[in-house]
Amino acid sequence: MVLIDESGFMLQPLTRRTWAPRGKTPILQAWDRHDRITAITALTLTPRRGRCDLYFKLLSHNAKAEDCFWFLIELRQEIGRPLLVVWDRLSAHCKSERYCQELDIKWIDFEYFPPYCPDLDPVEHVWTTTKWGRLANYAAPDATTLKQRVKEELEQQSRTPKALKAHFRWAGLDLS
Repeated sequence: MVLIDESGFMLQPLTRRTWAPRGKTPILQAWDRHDRITAITALTLTPRRGRCDLYFKLLSHNAKAEDCFWFLIELRQEIGRPLLVVWDRLSAHCKSERYCQELDIKWIDFEYFPPYCPDLDPVEHVWTTTKWGRLANYAAPDATTLKQRVKEELEQQSRTPKALKAHFRWAGLDLS
């Protein structure tokens, strides 16, 4: 099973309360740029062993259907087995599915989350822990630095099986 979702990371920091010495209010130095990084992320779960993995691709633009389609192709090459993809009804997802149908790709099946149910998608918890965790209050000086930091954070999560299973537990999916 493969759960896929996208999210954007902006140069403008997500501000969050933090601790500071009395009288020393922290000040974020950020400028009014609207550059962004988009991450397409897949959480995978092997059917027999219950092993979790995280795969991602970072883009300098908003994710389009072509990006989702090629991400699926790359994911298949990486995993090497047929895919059952579960995702929301974003128009890019629906168009990607149509591309697969037009090309008569047999190694992939699609399922959709019910509308308006982000709490069922474990990848939403990836975004929560990434954005509101160590990236909270982080003001990147430019898009390249932001891309590198997002890459580091997602790689850190992908190396931690306990964290990956926590994403599934957050969505109410028991892996035991």
